[in-house]
Amino acid sequence: MTHLFYSPTFISFFSGADTDCETHPPSDSEVHEGETCPPTELSTVLLKMEELNKSNEADARSITSRTASSDSPARSVGDASSSRNGSTCQHPSEEIEDEHEIDLWTIWGNLVKSWEIEMKKRPNCVKELVRRGIPHHFRTIAWQLLAGASAVAVHESYTEYLRHSSVYEKVIQRDMCRTYPELDFFKDGQRGQQSLFNVIKAYSVHDREVGYCQGSAFIVGLLLLQMPEEEAFAVFVKLMEQYRLRELYKPAMTELGLCMFQLECIVQESMPDLYTHFNNMGFDTSMYASSWFLTLFTTSLPLELANRIMDLFLVDGMSAIFRVAIAILQQSRIDLLKLDMEGMLKYFQREIRERYENDHELLFAVASQITLNAKKMKKLEKEYLAKRTKEQEEAIELR
Repeated sequence: MTHLFYSPTFISFFSGADTDCETHPPSDSEVHEGETCPPTELSTVLLKMEELNKSNEADARSITSRTASSDSPARSVGDASSSRNGSTCQHPSEEIEDEHEIDLWTIWGNLVKSWEIEMKKRPNCVKELVRRGIPHHFRTIAWQLLAGASAVAVHESYTEYLRHSSVYEKVIQRDMCRTYPELDFFKDGQRGQQSLFNVIKAYSVHDREVGYCQGSAFIVGLLLLQMPEEEAFAVFVKLMEQYRLRELYKPAMTELGLCMFQLECIVQESMPDLYTHFNNMGFDTSMYASSWFLTLFTTSLPLELANRIMDLFLVDGMSAIFRVAIAILQQSRIDLLKLDMEGMLKYFQREIRERYENDHELLFAVASQITLNAKKMKKLEKEYLAKRTKEQEEAIELR
């Protein structure tokens, strides 16, 4: 097992002792701009964690096959205190040779067991750890904790929803074979496909205004690769209600239009040559970016990257999706400027995925350096809503 080395300051970080790392949560209007926890010790730890995550990449890629073939469900928050031997991914036990040598299991094990305390005392420090990538062994627990989701709280309602019929059942069933068709876990007759149907159907009964949107199946599927269906339902409800996803999926799709407008304006300002090229080719922002927002990149990037993006999304919300989108465009700009409409469509459909298949960290390194101005994003929102209102009024006059 690979070990990380930490200073006494960082060891106390997860023991409940006070350190200089204490910060206050950012305000609701704040957009993540790469803030980090001050101490040098933590910076060193973050770098070491990043190195360890890279070394465990092959192990992380096996999560799909393990989940698909296992008869036992993934762990829920209630299992946070379980030992290594009781987890879904076992490692041989090793003695810690030095008091300052703490392995990844110990760090995250201590964190999830004292989650509420650490999030209250040092929220930005915990979030910075999450931004560097949650070890895949802990995503089952960490995603539920970050979302504030509880399977216990939704157990009765979830069971009741499954008893009801949904007007979307036929459509949901039709889309099952289109969701992660390359994964055995979601093939016809497999447990994953039934769980996927159950969660999506339950949500369509839970939220009759939104009902069902095809893109949501990929997000639910991503959750099911990490946790049982009740836990996945609990997290999905939180994502919909507290992370703007519900607004994206509403029939009018005003929120999706807003995101496309904001992204287009950012491209116009930061990459004017690419913006001009898109316009000359009649290549609308929604043609390449709508699926990024509706599925949180699950249909556009390798599964390991989609997991990392979900880590970021649970910490930073929709701003994380904007930063990843801008990072992709920045890194693809030279290639895109050489392509026509058909070439760009193929590029976004295939080459983006292949580009990051073996180089995950480059994307996140670039995305972490991107700054979004909260005031400017709010201004763009007002502009878009005013424009949309005017268009609706003009449409009414023409009737």
